[in-house]
Amino acid sequence: MNEWITQLYQYNVWANDRVLQHLQSLPANLFHQEVDLGFRSIAEAVGHLAAADEVWFARIQEQAPPPLSARVFSDVEEARRHRDELQSRMRLFLSNTDVQKRVTYSNTAGQSFTNSIAEIIQQVVNHGTYHRGNVTTILRSLGYNGTMTDFIAFIRTL
Repeated sequence: MNEWITQLYQYNVWANDRVLQHLQSLPANLFHQEVDLGFRSIAEAVGHLAAADEVWFARIQEQAPPPLSARVFSDVEEARRHRDELQSRMRLFLSNTDVQKRVTYSNTAGQSFTNSIAEIIQQVVNHGTYHRGNVTTILRSLGYNGTMTDFIAFIRTL
C-alpha cells in the first residue's frame, strides 16, 4: 500500500509542478487577473490548494492544523517555492510512515473523523486534481490553454 500511495502522491507533485511551470511560461499578470469563476484569480485557487494541503498535512501528523484561508502569493515563483517545500516535507513524512495508520482529526466545522493516512492522501490528490481543473478553466476563459496533468500522462513518464 505504501508504494501505491507514494506513487499517487508523486503524481500529485508532478501535476502541481507542471501547472506551476506552465503558469511561469505565461504573462505574469495572469496569476492575479480577476475572473468570476468560483475563484477570483489563479492566485486565489493556488493559494486555496496550498492552504488545504497544509491542513491535511498537519492532520496526518496529528498536529493542530493552520487556518484554512488561502495563502497569498505575490507571484508564481513564490507559490512554487512554497509548494516545493511543503511537498518535500510531505514526501519525507510518507516515506517514514505506515499509511494504514488511522488518525483522528476535526474538520473546520469541529466534527471529529478518523481516516487512514492513505485515505487522506487520496483526498489530497483528488482535491488537487479538482483545483488544477479550476486553474485550467480560468486560463481558458482568459484565452490560454492549460497543460496536461492526466494521471496516465504521469505514468507514461515512469
